Parts: sequence; structure tokens; C-alpha cells
Amino acid sequence: MKTLPPTATHSEPIKKPRAQKDGGFARLQNHRSILVVDDDEAVCIGICETLKDAGFNAIYATNGKDAIASVKSAPCSLIFMDMMMPGLNGLDTYRRIREVSPVTRVVLFTGYFKDVDKAIYTGIREGMIDVYLRKPFYAEEIISTAMRFC
Repeated sequence: MKTLPPTATHSEPIKKPRAQKDGGFARLQNHRSILVVDDDEAVCIGICETLKDAGFNAIYATNGKDAIASVKSAPCSLIFMDMMMPGLNGLDTYRRIREVSPVTRVVLFTGYFKDVDKAIYTGIREGMIDVYLRKPFYAEEIISTAMRFC
């Protein structure tokens, strides 16, 4: 099984991604279009490449503000989003995205379990979280989740 990186260090080389950062999002069609949001660009690239290899359109944003702008310019079917990001965290970002795109499904993930349990339960209770994944996760989990919602 292919495991996606839980985090990346600054010393790891980052290959030029085939996935487009949020600027190319407007050209994607809503169906099978996925936005990946994580402050770690290497994680974004890994998830986007996995999704593209499975036939999905995937782009990424490295913060909540860019994610909101991407969804405003062209809605997507699904968002994979990290819970723990500087600035707007995943749950707050999704609350704002929901205002402009209420039907967009969201999958939140994190590697920090104890710190976010309360936020996760709040999101589930509010009907905002469709699926929650824990890092590290397998590529198969990403693909099967995307197939379920797209």
C-alpha cells in the first residue's frame, strides 16, 4: 500500500507538481473536481497526484484564505482539508466555504488527535464534517473517499 507523507521537512525536495495550485481551479469542471487544503505543500502535492492518477481533477491551496477564494471562483465536488493550519483552521475555513458553497462535501484530516477531538465532534454534530481521516493515511483511503463523494 502506498502511504502518503504525514508531514514533510524543508530539506525534502519537492518535485514540480502536475496538480495546479489554486490559479488553475477556474478551468476545472465541478464534477470530480477536488480541492486539497494543507499548509504543508508536500502533503497537498502527494494527495493531488494520488487523485489525478485515479482520474480526478485536483488542485490545492496552502491556507484557508486561498481555499475560500478558490471555491468562490469555481465550486468543487469535494474538499480534503487539514484541521490544523495557521490562520484559519480547517473547521473555520469550511464554515466560510459553506456560506458560498453549501453543497460542497468536506473531508477533514489531521495528525494531531488530542488537540482537535472537540473540534471534530463539533463539526460532526453541526453536520459539517462528512468524513474524518487521521494522518498518516493510505492512498487507497483518499481514492475510495473521493469515489464515494464525486
